[in-house]
Amino acid sequence: MNGWILLDKPVGISSFQAIYQLKEILNVKVGHCGTLDPFASGFLLVAIGKATRLVEYGMNKVKDYNFEIKWGVSTDTADLYGNTVAISSFIPTQKQIQDVMPKFIGHINQVPPIYSAVKIKGKRAYDYARKGHTLQLKSRKVILSKFELIEHNGNKTKFKIETSKGFYVRSLAVDLASSLNALAHVVTLRRNPSGIFKNNEMININKIKEHLQSNELYDYILSKILSLDYVLDDIPVHNLSEKTRKKLKNGVKVPYNLSLENGSKIAVLHDKALIAICEYHSCFIKPLKVF
Repeated sequence: MNGWILLDKPVGISSFQAIYQLKEILNVKVGHCGTLDPFASGFLLVAIGKATRLVEYGMNKVKDYNFEIKWGVSTDTADLYGNTVAISSFIPTQKQIQDVMPKFIGHINQVPPIYSAVKIKGKRAYDYARKGHTLQLKSRKVILSKFELIEHNGNKTKFKIETSKGFYVRSLAVDLASSLNALAHVVTLRRNPSGIFKNNEMININKIKEHLQSNELYDYILSKILSLDYVLDDIPVHNLSEKTRKKLKNGVKVPYNLSLENGSKIAVLHDKALIAICEYHSCFIKPLKVF
């Protein structure tokens, strides 16, 4: 039982709580790629079994979000769960919002919210924030590749975006408002499956529990697990012999001539099953992770 599940996280629980439901049902090691805030819903990529060793490949994907912000109020968490810290009567028009949106497209510097999972000296930023500590988080380079205004109605605006990993929608809302000398916070946020996951079905545990018995639930989830190598769409894949498989399993590098730069990663399969992630150097492949 190794591979990937596309989980539809409901509003009101943490990402950890969401994947723990899967852990209880499948009785297997689980992990997740990225974190959705409790108020957010939608696509959470869950690693099952040996896939937990490939989380970095699952993380490195384009992310797609729909979100809505409310103007005129800022909160300490930059979302609807936070405490109000300021109020303004100014509500920007749709044209004013659209005029500044292009400034945020492309490679930008972004400071994560103080209530976030960013680690500082081994602790999460939200642990410090909840204790009242003042934080100065460093900005980081992120990418906003698509930024669309879907609807503007009164004091609320809906958007659709595509981003790189490490992007914070709450920070975008705050920065967008700041560029307009306005205040805002995020009231709804949903991540959508994108890229290689776009046409796959997500599993909503709470919904399917209503219709399936426990044994049926187990089999249903099992049928939705994607293969271990599914997330390795951006590195070369090579099928090798049983003899080579045994050598790689034992940590031995093997001769293999490829038209690749030294240091390139490749996925090695045998009988359609992933057996190793290797690194290529001077006509040899060296196993980095063996499955």
